Amino acid sequence: MSSLWLTSLAKDQETIAAMMAQFKAYGIQIQGHFWENDNAKIAWLGAVDSLMDKEMAMWAIMGSQADLQNGDIRYGLSMVALCLQARRGTGFPIVVLQSEGTPISSAQLPTPLSKAIVLGASAPGTPAKLIAKLHAKAPDLPAAYTLDMVGNEQLGQWLQLQPAGGTWPGIIFGVDNADIVFQAVGPAGKLPKKTTLNYAMQGLKLELGGTEFNAWATRNQVSQESAYFVKINGTPRTILFGPYAEDSQAELYVIHLQ
Repeated sequence: MSSLWLTSLAKDQETIAAMMAQFKAYGIQIQGHFWENDNAKIAWLGAVDSLMDKEMAMWAIMGSQADLQNGDIRYGLSMVALCLQARRGTGFPIVVLQSEGTPISSAQLPTPLSKAIVLGASAPGTPAKLIAKLHAKAPDLPAAYTLDMVGNEQLGQWLQLQPAGGTWPGIIFGVDNADIVFQAVGPAGKLPKKTTLNYAMQGLKLELGGTEFNAWATRNQVSQESAYFVKINGTPRTILFGPYAEDSQAELYVIHLQ
């Protein structure tokens, strides 16, 4: 029996029980949790751990229009999606089950969720569509970078960033509506115990599309073996990053998280 992990944004036991019974009849086994909207405690890390179970073949998010438009919720969901895509591939299926409100589209969701399909939670055809999605082999889409989370509630919110292939001669990383408090470079996979930064820069200001970003940079090389780590305080609406360049011609990647 196929398994999916269900994140319910509302604590509605009755609706969840009815959905589980309905989907089980279609051969879909549901496990899941109720969302805890507490980004300060990085409460969404529990969902990441559950989704790493190899038995989980899909992530489903159920919530109302209001839930799905809440900036704090959107940030947490985006971070789960980034971790999921970094560790289980960009093709891992994500489905949004909208329970109430005016239907939204995937284009209205943050960047990490923009490839999700949006279905009505109670629509008659939803179970059949989920079965089709579960059994469809989605290809991993090529990406220029890998972005993962390596922190926890005690260590704080640390991101690990590296190119998907090749080497960057340095890196620049920026946030809006949040603060960068530390940066490091070291072997990928865990926070380095010590780091030596080459020409490290802090307090840079970048403007893109009318949004101002606080940015840090370093000239250390980063690759698939040696990664860039950055500690963030707060919940940025948007992050941008890319290879460091002396001129303004370097390509920067922009990810909307809210």
